[in-house]
Amino acid sequence: MKKILITPLDWGLGHATRCIPIIHELSKRGCTVLVAGSGDSLLLLKREFPHLTFFNLPAYAPVYSRKQNMILKIVIQIPKFIATIWKEHLQIERLAEQHNIDFIISDNRYGCWCSKTPSIFITHQLHILMPGRLKWIEPLVGRLNKWLIRKFSHCWIPDYIDEKFRLSGKLSANKEAMLGEVTYIGPLSRFRRADSLQYKYDLVFVLSGPEPQRSIFEEKVCLQLRASSLRYLVIRGVLTNSVSTQENEIAFLDTKDLQAIISQSLMVIARSGYSTIMDLAVLGKKGVLVPTPGQPEQEYLADRWKGLGVFYSASQHDFNLLEALEKSKSYTGLKIDGGQSNQLLSQAVDALLVG
Repeated sequence: MKKILITPLDWGLGHATRCIPIIHELSKRGCTVLVAGSGDSLLLLKREFPHLTFFNLPAYAPVYSRKQNMILKIVIQIPKFIATIWKEHLQIERLAEQHNIDFIISDNRYGCWCSKTPSIFITHQLHILMPGRLKWIEPLVGRLNKWLIRKFSHCWIPDYIDEKFRLSGKLSANKEAMLGEVTYIGPLSRFRRADSLQYKYDLVFVLSGPEPQRSIFEEKVCLQLRASSLRYLVIRGVLTNSVSTQENEIAFLDTKDLQAIISQSLMVIARSGYSTIMDLAVLGKKGVLVPTPGQPEQEYLADRWKGLGVFYSASQHDFNLLEALEKSKSYTGLKIDGGQSNQLLSQAVDALLVG
């Protein structure tokens, strides 16, 4: 019986939610799963899997800006992040030895590799985008990204290898085999498409992402929702300090309840994070995507799917709810074969455990 250590990044909840199907796959094979992390991503997995063993890792604790250019704010904090990567690496080395870990699976935590234990790195960003004024350093950032990933034994990409079906577009393209040990394991979602339920809501507003932009977005949209005659529900995406005074606003829902709510909604308004796009695709739901200001990855994904006529997107700054809902009617939404994705993940897990 193999012991597997899962280590999701703590920037938002997406890295944790896409670890959920991996934990299920490993558990089905009788593996002992342990989780190490920090922040809300660790809290989320504790709620989903209270029977597992958990460890705390150093938190990255990024500080974000209220202004548009979030990347510049992040660049200033790079020395702190490098120190965190080094600290978490030392801790992972100790945990692997103390608990006889057979494999480590790290979702975007660059320090969670071990010199004596096979380590898998999960990412959909082989190509990291930079904003306009910092575009010139993209090649340097790309080389650094590859160097860090090569510390790991293997890289798993939660997407399809075929460019025609790839959800993340150029972000996960392994151009000229720049990384050798790469496996595309299919989109990862904690949800599974269920039988059609009777629609209860015109829309569900799912909040996520870093503060203070999360709260700015919440205030802007909720004011418009309360003034409308729409049947709606707000999922605030807050695990701590989660009191809400509004009847149709909920702090947080676990996977089962959130899937039921989304399935009963005609439309979803959410950030354009990659995990959200995978979730919408698996559930076959239509959505309005609003990228976090200053995040080039989310802006790229929103523009990509809008250009393909799949998901309507709008900026947070001048977001108009009724206008967005009207324009979204001409967009198709996205449906993928969840069974095929499950098969790709299953094959990757089999190769890991047998190999």
